[in-house]
Amino acid sequence: MQKQITILLFFLLCSCQNQEEIPFFLFGNQFDQSPRFEFQYGNLEEEGNVIEDTNQVRYESGLLCIYSLPVSLYRRELGGKFRICWKTDESNSEKWKLGFSILEEEKSEYTSWLDKGKGWTATLKEYGNWKKESDKLGFVLDWDSQVWSNGFVTYQTFALPHPLFLQRTLDQCEVLFFSHQLKGSLNKQLVLSFELPCPDIAAITERIQVQNEEWFSECEPGEPVVSELFRHSESSFQRFLEWENPKETFLCPRSESLDWVKDGSQTSFRSEDFSKRTKLILPKGVLLFSDEPKFHGIFLPKEYGSNLGTNTKVRWGNSEFLDSEFNFRQGDEFFSNEFHPVSCRDQFQFWTSSDQFCGNPGLPNQFESKQKEGGVPGCIAEQIQITEFYPGNQFDSQFPFPSFFEFQNIGESCDVSSLNWVYNDTIYPLSADEWVIHSNSYFIISKKLWLGWDLRAKEKPFSIPRVVFQIPKFFWEERKSQVKNEFQPSPSLFHLLRFKQQNRFSIVRESGKEFPHPKEGASSEFLEYGFQFSPGKPNKNSANFVPSDLLEYAPNQSPFLDFGFQSHVEGLVQLERENGNQFLFWKPEGKTILTLGTEPSVCNGDLFYQLPDDFFTSTLSSLRYLGNQNVTPTFISWDPKFAKEKSLGGTRSLHPEPNPIVFSNSLVTSTLCSGDWRSPGLVKERSLEIEKINFQVLYFTNIPLGNQTNVLLGNGNWKIPISYTSLGNKNYQLDLSGFSSFSSEEQVYSFWSDPSLLKPKSFLEQKGPLQIEAIFPNPKESQNEWIYVCNRSSASEDLSLYLIEDEVSVDELISYQSRFPNSTPLGKNGQKFQTNRTILDPNVCAWIVDPDGKDWFLPIFHSESDLLLTVRTTQTIGNGISSGESIQLRKKQGQNSILISSFGHKESHSSFHLLVNTGEFLWLKSGASGMSPFDYETFREEF
Repeated sequence: MQKQITILLFFLLCSCQNQEEIPFFLFGNQFDQSPRFEFQYGNLEEEGNVIEDTNQVRYESGLLCIYSLPVSLYRRELGGKFRICWKTDESNSEKWKLGFSILEEEKSEYTSWLDKGKGWTATLKEYGNWKKESDKLGFVLDWDSQVWSNGFVTYQTFALPHPLFLQRTLDQCEVLFFSHQLKGSLNKQLVLSFELPCPDIAAITERIQVQNEEWFSECEPGEPVVSELFRHSESSFQRFLEWENPKETFLCPRSESLDWVKDGSQTSFRSEDFSKRTKLILPKGVLLFSDEPKFHGIFLPKEYGSNLGTNTKVRWGNSEFLDSEFNFRQGDEFFSNEFHPVSCRDQFQFWTSSDQFCGNPGLPNQFESKQKEGGVPGCIAEQIQITEFYPGNQFDSQFPFPSFFEFQNIGESCDVSSLNWVYNDTIYPLSADEWVIHSNSYFIISKKLWLGWDLRAKEKPFSIPRVVFQIPKFFWEERKSQVKNEFQPSPSLFHLLRFKQQNRFSIVRESGKEFPHPKEGASSEFLEYGFQFSPGKPNKNSANFVPSDLLEYAPNQSPFLDFGFQSHVEGLVQLERENGNQFLFWKPEGKTILTLGTEPSVCNGDLFYQLPDDFFTSTLSSLRYLGNQNVTPTFISWDPKFAKEKSLGGTRSLHPEPNPIVFSNSLVTSTLCSGDWRSPGLVKERSLEIEKINFQVLYFTNIPLGNQTNVLLGNGNWKIPISYTSLGNKNYQLDLSGFSSFSSEEQVYSFWSDPSLLKPKSFLEQKGPLQIEAIFPNPKESQNEWIYVCNRSSASEDLSLYLIEDEVSVDELISYQSRFPNSTPLGKNGQKFQTNRTILDPNVCAWIVDPDGKDWFLPIFHSESDLLLTVRTTQTIGNGISSGESIQLRKKQGQNSILISSFGHKESHSSFHLLVNTGEFLWLKSGASGMSPFDYETFREEF
């Protein structure tokens, strides 16, 4: 409390003075022409973060004072500090200012400076020469790096080197001022030696002892926190780890060691210097650990500092710090990892170096130099926007173009050293010094500098994957306020930038829109090589979209898409999937076909635009694009299961056709992939596809029929040739007169053959009166199989005239009661049947069951009006219905029979097998013909 009152009184006195004329006599007033050494301890003269007076020499009203720190820091230092004052004239003060300026300059062969007065001399010397002379002279007492040789420790707010104080004899003392330069060896650096009368050493010692006892009596146990770190052997700043006491109270650390944890291994650092200088930490005090001797910090061996910035955990008692990955060198600039930083331009720099460095070892990071009037303001995060991104082509030795992010300043001219660019959880301070970006101008952040280009650019060692489809997310952060402005790419927008295993395009972002870089505005130096980007130049606000057609699709192994174009057009192509994801790529002039794939393969080659890896693995069922035919959005959709089956195990690619055809197959064998039919990037040759409008004799084809097309009408019993008529636009109609050759009850097919058909194809042209509408081939209890038939005619049918046939056996049908007169069967849930009839009326259905079955599972479409039938003699239906087996319902015609209905259609060119698991049954969809596996739905019995 006494100390706080002293400080308060001091500020009251100061407030009555002009801030530019702080009185010198506050700590003593008996000055004469002989220098007087005044040691101060526990006196805080000024607060605040703005550093104005950076001189160590101050002359006012005939009094000259030399300070142990720059004046603004001296006034904020609560711990040990001193000044040396005496009366003199202004010419002498100018000479001292010259001496200190020479001290900070690079030493030359002709550097010399000497001054003397009443009882004192001062000169500039090389430190190495001074050290030799000093060792010969010896000393009685010294004060170096906070510690007096009599054992007393002085604590400091700032971890900065004070001048060295030496008591040579009882009356003669020397103060050695060091340069703030970090370049070169200490032995070759200039020092300013000031020999003067000694102060009252006993009074200084007593002051230190009394003040330390007071501080220790009120300090709290606890450790500081990490405030800054740096590591780079190519920089003058070498390696340092800075800690600070963030509190307004005094700390007494309980631990006298640092513990380093790396990859599960722990090592500890402790030293005598550490234990002496860290017993007490002043409010807002800073401690510096370093292997650079010019810092005069606590010496830290190189093996500890070498782990900084590598995800190392450092503990000091209960204070724990886990550093993150940080690039201390970025291009030709060096940056420390700071907490509570300010603009690099504004941050007060105590040390001088030829390195472009942004850091503040030994001082609070928030200390700022007083800004010059009329200077440009610091940039704010929201005024910097991205306008272009290129992922680079550094992996191709022929065209090693570096990746870059292009930004535009959309606000007033500003200094971007006020900003951090944060990408991939790594901090990249933009500039180590003032870097003014004018309003509406552009600048580049590049992985490597584009040498020979007139670009405003900063080199940053960021990482970009080889293949990217979006501008990566990042954010701008104002270093001082921590205000952020984040860029998030649209999760549904993808740019195809990679062609022939090279990133050929940048992504342009203008007026809120993104697209691959158009040819117009691209840098001409690279256009002839097929690359489109324009670092540092304004971009077009838009680009033309060109129409296309989907020509080929391979849905299975080595999938790809081929799009067709008019040769002379160029521009952007946009695709949209069923999930809303959009894909953009550039169509160059002269190309008629472009391929899209996910990775190089034997089957596809490498002449394609690269798609995201999951493009085909996540179910692709539709595409929307600008069509060539009508120059309007075209939408094509399909059942992925159908497309997969249509490709015949992945051996054939597919060609989109208008509905109802959807896809045709490729007829061309791949030149690259043996056993496959595909033509990525080449002219297409597709199979003939024929589709029919249900229950009519109208047909659609994807290719006009030629004179090689042959059509027959019939079934397994016999076939007759018939003719067809073209209706135009690839529509055809069959000659109906051929139906008179067949019974009106008979199921009849058309049989089509042509060299362009993958295989002959059949259509159902006439149905019988009864239809197989469901089948349970594989129940849990094998004898409980059944076939469900319905009368869909207008007349009753006698089922005793019908046969049921599988792929091996034929059985006659009878009513269930005829074979089992004493049985009254029920379904599993107690459902009843008509068991004594074979006459099936219109729109009534019947169940054909195994003779050994009972308690059958019956679906919801069962009705108590349904007939129950079985077979006349055998113990199974046929030889037992197997999963995937074809079933026929036939009607007796004398000694022969005619086909009425079929499941699997084994007599046609379009036969199929449907496999089901145990307990699953198949049901014909309403209105479907049953000619395709897709006409059936699969249901499951609940066991």
